[in-house]
Amino acid sequence: MSARNDIIAGKFKTTPAGAAAGQAADWGGATAELFASFVGYAYANWNYAAQPGAQTAKALLDGDGPKTIACGTIREALKLMLREDLALTDVVNADINGYFLTKPGLQCFDTKVKGNVGNHGKPSFDLACHFSTHYFLQTGGKFFDPCLMAVYANAQGPIGHCTNSVGGTQGLRKAGTGNALVLLHLLPGRTVPGFGSVWEILLPAECKTVLTSPELQALKNDPDVKAAKLL
Repeated sequence: MSARNDIIAGKFKTTPAGAAAGQAADWGGATAELFASFVGYAYANWNYAAQPGAQTAKALLDGDGPKTIACGTIREALKLMLREDLALTDVVNADINGYFLTKPGLQCFDTKVKGNVGNHGKPSFDLACHFSTHYFLQTGGKFFDPCLMAVYANAQGPIGHCTNSVGGTQGLRKAGTGNALVLLHLLPGRTVPGFGSVWEILLPAECKTVLTSPELQALKNDPDVKAAKLL
C-alpha cells in the first residue's frame, strides 16, 4: 500500500483529525472528503520540519509510513491528489511570503509541533507559529491548508499578525501597534520540534537586559516603539 492508496481508501477520514478537517471543509463533496482523509493520514503518519530536505510530493504519496515534510511538500501532495485523483482543474497555490504569527487555535498536523514563540524566561514555546513563508492552496472558492489542518475563506486565513523587522535587525521583530505592540526576539541556537528558529516575546522592561546594544538602539529609534512609548 501507499500513502495515496490509503488516503483514497479513506482509512483515516473518521479519525479525530480527519473528522475535524472534514468539518472545517463543511463535509459533503469529494474535495472535503479527500481533505479529511488526507489530513487524517498526515496526522497519523507524517512529521513536520520547516527545512525537511529533498522529500518530494510524489515520493511522499508513493511511499508509506513516517516521513518528515514541510508545509510546501504537504501542500504539493494535496495538490497532486486534487488534480490527479479528483481531476480538479481550478487548484492553484496560495502562498504567504513574509513573516507572520498564526492565529490562535491553529494546530500543526504533527502533534509534536506546538509553535516557536513563547514568553521570555518561560520553557514553553506554544503561543504561535512564527513563519517566514507558508504554503497552502485554493480550490472551489476555499483555501485548504493541510499543514495547519484548516480551511479559510481567504488567502489571509492563517495570519494573526504580520511581523516586521525593527530597524533592519535580523533578530528583532514587531507585531501590532500602539498599546498592542508586541516585540519578538530571536533566540540564537535554539530549536524546538519542527522549527530551527525560536522567538521570545519581550516586555519593555526586559529589553535592556536581553538585547544587544545595536538592537536596543534600533528599538529606541523605531517609530512604532516611540509612538507606543514603550521605552
